Amino acid sequence: MENVNNIIKKWLSELSSFEFLNYEQLPDIDLYMDQVVQILDRELKIFSTSSMDKQITSSMINNYVKGKVISAPVSKKYNREHLALIEEVCTLKQVLTIAEVKQILESTYKDSNREAFNNFKTRMKFLNNLAIDDAKTQLEGVEENDLEKLNEIALNLSLTANAYISIAKRILFLTKHFEEILKAEDKEDK
Repeated sequence: MENVNNIIKKWLSELSSFEFLNYEQLPDIDLYMDQVVQILDRELKIFSTSSMDKQITSSMINNYVKGKVISAPVSKKYNREHLALIEEVCTLKQVLTIAEVKQILESTYKDSNREAFNNFKTRMKFLNNLAIDDAKTQLEGVEENDLEKLNEIALNLSLTANAYISIAKRILFLTKHFEEILKAEDKEDK
C-alpha cells in the first residue's frame, strides 16, 4: 500500500519548486485558443487535485473575455499579456469571484503589464512557500497513512484559508464601495 504522507510530501516539494514563467519567457508570438489552452493546461497542472480536474478550458477563456476580465483576442489570437492575465485569473478564481478577480486586475494592471505579472509571480512563490512550510510542519510526526490526522490537517488548512478569503473579500468589498463613494462625490463637485 502506498504511503499517503509520502505522496503529499512529494507533491508539496513539486509545488515548492513551481513558479510561473516570467513575463518575458511567455511566448512572444500570437496564439490561437487551442494553443493557449494547451500551454496553460500544462503550466497549471500542478494545481490539479485529480486527473479529472481542468484548470483551463476554451469556455473559461471565452467567459473571461465576455466579462471583460481580459481583453478580446486580436484576429482570434492571444498574446503574452493574455497568457499572463489568464494565469492570474486561474489562480485567483480558486478563492474569489470573477468580479473580485477583475477588481484586483484593474487595480494591478495600470502601467507595466510585465512588471505587474512578475510581481504577482514573485508574491505567489513567496506565499506558496509559506503555506507549504506550514503544511510540512503540520505533517511532521503524523503516522504513516493516519487518515484521521491527515483529514484534521486538511480541516485546519481549510479553516485558515476560509479566514483569509473572508478578509480578502471584505477588503475588496470596502475598497469598491469607497471607490464608488469617491466617484459620486467627484461628480457632485463638478
